[in-house]
Amino acid sequence: MSLEVSVDDEIIKISNELKALESEAESLKKELLSLKQKRDEKNAQFADLIKKGKENKELRDKANEDTKKYKALREENSLKLKKIYDSLNKIKEATKNKDITSSSEIEKKIDNIEWKLETEVLSLDKEKKLVDMIKDLKKDLKESKTYEDLSKEARFSRKDLDELKKNSEEYHKKVLELSDESTKYHERMIYYFNTSEDLKKEADNLHKNYLEKKKYVDEHYDKIRELRSKVKGLELTSRKSAKQEKDQKIKESKKILSKKSEDILEKFKNGEKLTSEDLKILQAGGNI
Repeated sequence: MSLEVSVDDEIIKISNELKALESEAESLKKELLSLKQKRDEKNAQFADLIKKGKENKELRDKANEDTKKYKALREENSLKLKKIYDSLNKIKEATKNKDITSSSEIEKKIDNIEWKLETEVLSLDKEKKLVDMIKDLKKDLKESKTYEDLSKEARFSRKDLDELKKNSEEYHKKVLELSDESTKYHERMIYYFNTSEDLKKEADNLHKNYLEKKKYVDEHYDKIRELRSKVKGLELTSRKSAKQEKDQKIKESKKILSKKSEDILEKFKNGEKLTSEDLKILQAGGNI
């Protein structure tokens, strides 16, 4: 009897301990889930910032590539402008302090002098003067044609000049705009990457706390399983003990009944009168 009471007391004691441990484990589990949720939120924010940082890096790189393209166009345009200005300066220099006669007029003069040399009888001195005049006129003709070629080139150049100036302004404006865009995207990229680093540290700390808490929670559930197993074992022992006690009582009862039955049977043999109760005992004892 004392063993059964001792086992039952132990079961009650362990069950109370188990109940308290289960309550604490449930509370710890909620804290663990809260830590996991916070960690996952930080990781999601980190991933979002990394994504935005990469997007701004791509936009910055594209802006830089476009800047290079428009700088090249601006440089090409500047070279074209320089070529035109050089051409105009050549004309200005060629006509500086000079009265340029048209090439057609000079050719006409040369033709007249040559005709005169061919058709008229001239003195040697007069002929020499006309030949020298032709030489000078041919120099003027060469200079006039050079001027006319430059003027022709300049006429075409002036048509492009305004358009090139306009392009130059547009390319320069575009370079400045793209440079501002590149700076803007670069600053955003740096902000997102730097902020993501801070979030990653927070997420890592939360994950560290999560693992520590999980280990503590797992230890609680290991203890709970251990106590549950212990209670189950004690309950089995208690049932076995109760059965053994019951069997022992039945055995003792049968022994007592058998003794009573034998005593009554002896009375019957001695000629004593038996009561109905005696008969019941004899029947139960298996002596009838």
